[in-house]
Amino acid sequence: MKIVTLSSKYQITLPKSLLTRLQVLPKSKMLVKADEDAIVVKPLKKSVVDEIAGSLAKYVHSSKRGLPFSKIMEITKDKAAAKLAK
Repeated sequence: MKIVTLSSKYQITLPKSLLTRLQVLPKSKMLVKADEDAIVVKPLKKSVVDEIAGSLAKYVHSSKRGLPFSKIMEITKDKAAAKLAK
């Protein structure tokens, strides 16, 4: 258990030793809730989608970045159909 100080902006700094032990990285989302007479802070587990977000970017042509997935699939299906029609 550690003692922290509440700032004038109602902020606290969590001890790095605790964050390291729990494998909490900078920019991680935290769950904060009131539990009877205590404030509980828990690191949120990332979803699989969050974990792999952006990992496929190197496989997507720059002209398709920013397009909705449905549009990318439509373009891909059209190109596949054109190849098969040859």
